[in-house]
Amino acid sequence: MHTDQEDLVWAAEVKHALERAIERQIMRRAWGRIQALEVKVRDHLVVIQGRTTRYFFKQLALQGVLDLIESSGPLRIEMNVHVVEGLS
Repeated sequence: MHTDQEDLVWAAEVKHALERAIERQIMRRAWGRIQALEVKVRDHLVVIQGRTTRYFFKQLALQGVLDLIESSGPLRIEMNVHVVEGLS
């Protein structure tokens, strides 16, 4: 494998590991109350998607993301967690 290809593979692995770490942190902070959780990292943007029953859990999820990426440099967060009544 060429160095450029190795760098791309390494970058993809790091991105995937960061996405999984953010997911785990959100689940911990929001006590597993975010359903259909999806985390995507691209460039300097973290996109969070999911559903929850209370705004409080959405806030906890955001705090979980901030806890993890605060020291990672300039990353933006797009929070697409919708608060929906009556989720089971």
